Amino acid sequence: MPPETRPKAPPLSPGDAERSPSARKVLDVNSALRKAYDSAVDELIPPSMLELLEKLN
Repeated sequence: MPPETRPKAPPLSPGDAERSPSARKVLDVNSALRKAYDSAVDELIPPSMLELLEKLN
């Protein structure tokens, strides 16, 4: 079946990871992406960068 006509898989729950190695891998990747996103969002912008941005306005 071509990818565009293939039905979408239901969302994975933590219990699914116990049943399937691929489900566990998906949950691990999701967790890693969430950690990377959280660390990027929580990163402080240095005052010198804020001053530079203010000069550009």
